[in-house]
Amino acid sequence: LMNQGALDAPFTYIPSATKVGFCFKFAPKEGIIAAGGSQSVQISFSATVLGSFEEEFQFNVAGSPRPAILTIKGSVTAPSLHFDLPELDFGDISFGFPYMQRCRLTNSSPVPLTFQLRMSDDGTQPAVDSVDQIRRDTDPAWRKGIHFYVEPREFTMNPSQGTILPQGHQDIEVTLCSNTVMEFYQRMLVDLEGIGKGVATLIITARCLVLELQLSPQVLLYDECHLKVPYDRKILIRNPKHLPGCDRLIPQKRKEDSAMLYSSPKPCGIVQPQSTAEIPVVGAVQALGTHRTNVV
Repeated sequence: LMNQGALDAPFTYIPSATKVGFCFKFAPKEGIIAAGGSQSVQISFSATVLGSFEEEFQFNVAGSPRPAILTIKGSVTAPSLHFDLPELDFGDISFGFPYMQRCRLTNSSPVPLTFQLRMSDDGTQPAVDSVDQIRRDTDPAWRKGIHFYVEPREFTMNPSQGTILPQGHQDIEVTLCSNTVMEFYQRMLVDLEGIGKGVATLIITARCLVLELQLSPQVLLYDECHLKVPYDRKILIRNPKHLPGCDRLIPQKRKEDSAMLYSSPKPCGIVQPQSTAEIPVVGAVQALGTHRTNVV
């Protein structure tokens, strides 16, 4: 604002009542400009309405019959953010095994966009990875299944937030570790800081399965054994499917009168697709006679 007169000029900004006018802020809103002097005014604009606009902003000047008028023109466009895929399909996945897929998020807007990713329906407690599960031999989940007090968080995104420069992109790694036997059809949503939630969406599909591993032999014979002498045998676990599985020999619940004790130096492992794994079983009889026990 410039005062080209010979007297000091008190001024006051007249607030606009239009939808676009509310998006503008002026600082300072009032003041006094000395004769021949000037006043810098900072204008802030935060758009809430799309489309082209032309707005007049007025400043009253004490003693002047007409206000000083500033016209501002412009156009507000929606952020243009999109994934490179319409859908991320994991296909068939094995319970408790993490699977990773990649996608790309592109910003075709002329301004940088700060994003955050979230799933439309995802829990807070991290899912259990099978590699961790096989280390926990006393975990009741081996007998009773995995149970959560709240829904498990089965999806992770890396990175899950960041800023994409104009005409730039961000590669995203999406990992699914399912603890739920089900078919997945969920949405990954993109929230933009200061703009809105769910401005872009990517559909994610998958089917989680629990494998039925085949055991042989069905009966492990130790034949004639010496009392309390350990004998080695092997159980073969075959996985005929195209997905990996995990297995563990459940520790024996020993009682004082247990007639036959068994253990394994390698009680757990991963059975790769269409392959066979071995579990060594060491047995030792504790009393004379013929004995039978179940190995779980």
